[in-house]
This record gives sequence, structure tokens and C-alpha cells, in this order.
Amino acid sequence: MKDLLKKIYNDVLVYESDVVKINLQVDEEINQLVEPYTKQLSDEETEKLKEMLSIVGLTAEQAGFENGVRFAVKLLYSLLKWLKQVNHL
Repeated sequence: MKDLLKKIYNDVLVYESDVVKINLQVDEEINQLVEPYTKQLSDEETEKLKEMLSIVGLTAEQAGFENGVRFAVKLLYSLLKWLKQVNHL
């Protein structure tokens, strides 16, 4: 299931306008976080740091999506199970 969620996230959700907007906000936040270190780092090191932070952000975003889907499925299952019990009373 994890592979399926990854595929949905990578092939579909990443291109949704709200996700694109959030990713742009994350990029802005990364730039602000890195800015104080630009004088201490070379351009190459600065870009590498931005890339690493971006990977961390995207990994967390994907994990959040996967956890959210799992939670939604478990919640739906619990509600359906509860409705089945209520209807048999």
C-alpha cells in the first residue's frame, strides 16, 4: 500500500495547485533559513544545503500524506463498522 500511496502522491498530488503553492512557501522558508549562512558558505555549499532541506521537507510532506490517508481509511472503516453495529440493534 505504501508504494501505491507514493505513486499517487508523486504522479498526481504533486501537481495539484494547492500542493504547488505549499511547496513554493516551503522554498521561501528554506531560503530564509539558509540566508544567514550564505556569507559563510560557498555558492555550491549553499545550494547543497537548500537541496538537503528541500528533500527533508518533501519527505515530510509525503509522509504526512501517507499518514493522513491511513488515518482516513481507518476512520472510515471504524465508522462503517459502527454503522453496521447500530443498524443491527
